[in-house]
Amino acid sequence: MKQLATIALLLNILISTFGCQLGPNNDATRGTDNSGLEYFSAKHGDGNGLSKMVPLSVRKGFDSVRNIDDVAKFAAKVPGAIGFTAHPHFEQGTRYASAILWYTTLSSPQNSWPFYLFDETEAKKKPGDKPRSEALAAAEAYVQSKMAMAKELIDASGSRGVKLTGDADDQQVLALAIMRLGGSFEHNGEFGTANFGLCGGCRILVPGGTPPLCGLGVQKKKHWGCCGSTEKKSHCQFWQWFKKQNPGL
Repeated sequence: MKQLATIALLLNILISTFGCQLGPNNDATRGTDNSGLEYFSAKHGDGNGLSKMVPLSVRKGFDSVRNIDDVAKFAAKVPGAIGFTAHPHFEQGTRYASAILWYTTLSSPQNSWPFYLFDETEAKKKPGDKPRSEALAAAEAYVQSKMAMAKELIDASGSRGVKLTGDADDQQVLALAIMRLGGSFEHNGEFGTANFGLCGGCRILVPGGTPPLCGLGVQKKKHWGCCGSTEKKSHCQFWQWFKKQNPGL
């Protein structure tokens, strides 16, 4: 009997230990606080679409957040939050996390930090599935809010095209608004080649390569780092590529 009791105790310890080690790549429900909060590891991330995130590290009380369960409870306090995302090494000390309000593109999980959502159905969606209708409506309102500024930028840029600078999220929204008004873009990168094709400024639409190994750089063809165009007098094509990744906007 003592032997059976010992075996049972060991099994309970193993089950408890295994349960505590479940990571973000499994389908287990996480969140065990008394409020009943649940969150689910998503089968997707967000890629090149529009999104609205609220950084958590600048909010009061974040110093007490220690693990993913704590992040879930902290993010749930943000009005409108549908989930959260955190740096893969958050629990090891890389303390970056954001509450997720909405996003328009469901991409491979490898394209972003892990997503944790409060809705299990949303978490089970796979890359390429349709986003929430609320997300598309919010994105549309976001683009509409930039239309007046987009017109001002187009009028001021003349034949050169608009050169977008500043916050990355604002650039994306402004770019969509500018394209709706028929505007064009100035190149935002260097024109030249790089040794051994290591063209750090190139985007993934450059033929034959990714940023670490640019196809045009290997061929010693001068091009713009922002979009790969080999014509120095042309307008930048990067934002047209971005628009293709957001067909609903």
